[in-house]
Amino acid sequence: MINTAISAVHYCVPRQRLTNERLAERFGSQHMESIVKMAGIHERRTVAPGETAADLAYWAARRLLEDRGIDPTTIDLLIFASQTGDYQLPATACVLHERLGLHQQCAAFDLGMGCSSYPYALSVAHSMLAAGLAKRALVLVAEALTPYINPMDRSLVPLFGDGAAATLIEPSSSGGFRGFLLGTDGTGHRSIIIPASGARVPRTAETRAEQVDPSGNVRTQEQLSMDGPAVFFFSVQHIPRMIRLALERFQLDLDSIDLFLLHQANKTMVDQIYRALRVPPEKRFYNLEQLGNTSGASTAILLAEAQRQGVVRPGMRVLLAAFGNGLSWGITAFEWAAHADRPVQAPVEAP
Repeated sequence: MINTAISAVHYCVPRQRLTNERLAERFGSQHMESIVKMAGIHERRTVAPGETAADLAYWAARRLLEDRGIDPTTIDLLIFASQTGDYQLPATACVLHERLGLHQQCAAFDLGMGCSSYPYALSVAHSMLAAGLAKRALVLVAEALTPYINPMDRSLVPLFGDGAAATLIEPSSSGGFRGFLLGTDGTGHRSIIIPASGARVPRTAETRAEQVDPSGNVRTQEQLSMDGPAVFFFSVQHIPRMIRLALERFQLDLDSIDLFLLHQANKTMVDQIYRALRVPPEKRFYNLEQLGNTSGASTAILLAEAQRQGVVRPGMRVLLAAFGNGLSWGITAFEWAAHADRPVQAPVEAP
């Protein structure tokens, strides 16, 4: 069976910054102090009007290809993992296929799993390469959720940011993936939802009407809604058990993992998972302070930043876990390959 590994990773964030100081003018300083205490977020990047997740993915991919001197026509698999694509149809992967100048003999499709997108997309790319259906895969994970959040939603505006990452997957004789564990609890699919966003609830004047919930959050049925307590409980109760199960299936143990990368939802949640697993501080890594929760892009961005800072090095075993809407989760473990460890520039900012 063909072994595959991550050979390059890069990420892109919007130029526009949304600071806690600005949000304090909107929601009050006391509320923002509680956000910092709970979520650990001081700033987030948000797309400008007319800027999309696909734009961020394009710039991340373009920088990766340029940095590595890769001819775009050698990519024969493109996966765009996002729930904020440019269109309902066609697939945004087809739009990016044109923008990036990829060869016609390149499969291109979208994958929509929200917070769990990255390990899901990695598992698909790995499987297709291992099956001989492709030789070089470009996985783009990107989310721009902030346009789907009501500006007066005091529970969500302080949490979410936008971003994208590009990952190159290739056959490898060293390093590579140890396995994947993917799962779903569909009974919780209403916990994170945009109700009027597809065929089930058609958009009408009624779905555009703003409503105020008991906590003072303002939103319409066409905007993001999240049951925060339900998602928090699911994450801290379920994910540690799934990580242990994944390690058992990968024939690894907690001590054999050098670095744990968890979905950057909020720091309190992530820390509770770390504590439940007894992960020591030196094996933890965060980057949500300046970016917020970038949904499906968060773990890919986290990996790219870990490489940029030299936190992940050749031969290290990394466990990556992403979880959230669906409710879903994806876990993978891999060894960081030597050929992936090349100098990385600072993250590109979308023009």
